[in-house]
Amino acid sequence: MSLFTIRTEVEGEIATLRFEGELDLSTAAQAESALNEVETDEGPRTLVLDLSGLRFLDSTGLRVILASDSRARRTGRQVRVVPGPEPVHRVFRIALLDRRLDFIEPGEAGGGTS
Repeated sequence: MSLFTIRTEVEGEIATLRFEGELDLSTAAQAESALNEVETDEGPRTLVLDLSGLRFLDSTGLRVILASDSRARRTGRQVRVVPGPEPVHRVFRIALLDRRLDFIEPGEAGGGTS
């Protein structure tokens, strides 16, 4: 089983979820649960998904992130992504999702500090 943690910080209309470890098949349910906790009707208008602490991301983890982005778009919210290290970000580039998702630098638009 992969070591995986999520830290959630909410400041006003921005929720930042910092993922650390490996986001894969064995940890996707944990990520979904954390996202569901902040994706409420009364929840923040912007979600910042900070992937800078990830060591690994597979297609299941990618699906979790895309599903969150799709839910946000349907409800008029925004998902912004702090990219992970090169091996993690490569997954987005290969799938051409670096063009669909809104990638930001750490600390930008409520992303906090890494």
